[in-house]
Amino acid sequence: MKKKLLVLIISLFSFLMFSQESEKGSLNIKIDQVCSDQYPNMTAFVSVRNSNDEIVTGLAPGLFMTRIDSEELNGKQNVYPFSMKTEPVDYSILISNNGIMEGEPLDFQKTAVIQFIDYMQKGETLSLYTIGDDAVPIFENCQKEEIDTSLINAIEVSDVQPRIYDSLLNIVRKLETKSTRRKIVIIISDGRDQNSRFSKDQLDAVLNEKSIPVYSVGIKVISSAGLSALNQISELTSGSYFYSKNLQAIPDNVKAIRDIINKCYVINYKVKNVKPDNNYHLLEVSVIERDSEGKGQKTFLAVKLPVPRWLQITIIVVVAVLIIVLIILLILSKIKKRHAMGITKRRCPVCGNRMKDSWDYCPFCKYLPDIKKKKNKSKKE
Repeated sequence: MKKKLLVLIISLFSFLMFSQESEKGSLNIKIDQVCSDQYPNMTAFVSVRNSNDEIVTGLAPGLFMTRIDSEELNGKQNVYPFSMKTEPVDYSILISNNGIMEGEPLDFQKTAVIQFIDYMQKGETLSLYTIGDDAVPIFENCQKEEIDTSLINAIEVSDVQPRIYDSLLNIVRKLETKSTRRKIVIIISDGRDQNSRFSKDQLDAVLNEKSIPVYSVGIKVISSAGLSALNQISELTSGSYFYSKNLQAIPDNVKAIRDIINKCYVINYKVKNVKPDNNYHLLEVSVIERDSEGKGQKTFLAVKLPVPRWLQITIIVVVAVLIIVLIILLILSKIKKRHAMGITKRRCPVCGNRMKDSWDYCPFCKYLPDIKKKKNKSKKE
């Protein structure tokens, strides 16, 4: 009887432990950008959300684990919240002003942009575009204090067809020329694309090569047929898609995007087990807490630099030092030769040429009278 009771207690305890494990919550880990242009040094920007889609902050660095190509990271890893050590962010916002957006749809987009500007921090820049044949600039590369909100309020509906794919590609090309490494694109649209020169597949191919996250806010004006394209673009680029249940939700959704950016985690790496080979590799970041866990993945390019920057700087410094030393040695050698010949700083008072200490007269004045005449002539002038 006692043995049966003991077995029953053990079984009950095991069941409780198993049920607790099975109830372990899930975390949504998203790597929205990987900067690997200085590989093997690279940086990943990671957001963490719980099962209620709430942003999780305050995670300890030790909870983050990294694998590359399914192998544990061999190298250094430094994790800190973005808010602890902020860096400039380059935002590009693309809004819809085609004919069906007249009235409240366009007004709430303007409100969302103006509120977004209020939240901007020092050093951040914003570029605002409307969707047209290409991305039509309202203003570009402006910090908070430089932005004239009257330009936003002055935006009117346009008869131009909304070419979302062409406009988005135009922005990506512009961002490629910028030195800021943290770049974010936000698009507010109903997802309709009309007669773009580039197809969705061509857009996806370009975006897949770039490490620029595209966050999107979907608006249902006439139909929701085009919204799936926005969702796909955001998923492809590791951004996030927010559907606006009503027009009033547009500003809040744009603010939610900014919250994700500002409350992400920054992970700096120095990778040792994957050589720079100009090939794509899979980065996997896992977070395991006591009550929840999750993982996210994103590919990155292991950029092979022709010559590492530190080595470039070292070579330039060494070459400069060698040139300076060589010049000094040539000067000293010339001075030494003159001293060996008995030539010092003594000069002829007539022609100005150097003379040996042993000379009683100047040979230049005696045997080269033309030199003497030229010297005298220049003195007279």
